[in-house]
Amino acid sequence: MTQIVSRHAVLTTCGMTLLVLPFAGLLWQKLIGKVNDQNITSLLAILWKYRRTDLRAFMKSHRDAIRKGQESGDYVPGVMNYYSLMSDLITLCSGPFWHFVPMFKGVSRAEAHSRFHSTVTQYLGAGKEDTVLEIGCGYGEMGRQVAKISGASVTGLTMADAEIVGGNERIKDAGLDDRCKIVQGNYHRTDFQDASFSKVFGIYTLKYSSDLDAVFGEVARLLKPNGRFLSYEILVTDTYDKTNPEHQEYVQNISTCTCMPPLWPAQAMRDAALKAGLVPVVEEDIGAVPNARPWYTCFTNGVYQILACPLLLPFFRCAETMRLLPPAFTDWFENVLVHPTVDFVRAGRLGIISGTVVMTWRKP
Repeated sequence: MTQIVSRHAVLTTCGMTLLVLPFAGLLWQKLIGKVNDQNITSLLAILWKYRRTDLRAFMKSHRDAIRKGQESGDYVPGVMNYYSLMSDLITLCSGPFWHFVPMFKGVSRAEAHSRFHSTVTQYLGAGKEDTVLEIGCGYGEMGRQVAKISGASVTGLTMADAEIVGGNERIKDAGLDDRCKIVQGNYHRTDFQDASFSKVFGIYTLKYSSDLDAVFGEVARLLKPNGRFLSYEILVTDTYDKTNPEHQEYVQNISTCTCMPPLWPAQAMRDAALKAGLVPVVEEDIGAVPNARPWYTCFTNGVYQILACPLLLPFFRCAETMRLLPPAFTDWFENVLVHPTVDFVRAGRLGIISGTVVMTWRKP
């Protein structure tokens, strides 16, 4: 009799556990968020995923690439090296959304990005008959969305092998392989014929270029007459004071930590477009509207507070000493995750950079 009661108790406990687990999972997700939503769950995922990665070798190659880029002005090898490791990490922690967009109270990050896709398509003026090129497309998320919304045919251009393979897989999964593709190439100098596209756009692309004249000249060559070019960039604002050490530190960290050239001011974009013969159509900060939250809100919703915690890096150093984390983990975490994340927030709060400026031009 005792054995029957005991077996019944075990079965009852197991049954209750199975019933409770889904609710416990939902509660956990509610409290600390999903892995791809830039929160403490993302941090835990990073600790697990990169616990055996050779970060010492990566940081050496990263710093070598920064130095060579600063000496030569060619940052492309460094950017490719950076994303060889960081593409997967950014996708892990942020999903397919790799850029800042206008944020609003009561609107989720995913919904804010969905609105942004429609906004870009509208500013681009893309339609079913258009042939569109996305330069520096990454995995092609934005291009796929433009194709879905407008019906246009979209070609993505990137230099990274992993992004070409992964991006074309996502195109196939989305059922868009009849009008979307990703190819390899450098947007400063492409193999496309003159006047190949009616629309060209780049989302957070020109921050990787050290030669705007070359980019705008190539875009002008690729556009058909009356074609349109759209750029959505992180830009240095007129508030930036190059003699202010704090301003210098934040802006420099954003560039060097991601192996980019120095961030461009809006005027440099205007000058390069004018030189290429493009006519300005729209220049607008789409995040500077009533009821909008700061463009860096996706970070201040949780991840900024974690990364800015003064106890975090000493904890990681201790874990490295105890061999719970791989060598150079703290160096890597501080110099490619803490920075530039905290610098985006601090520079944004000072108003010295903007992350939501849309600029469009027309080819006569």
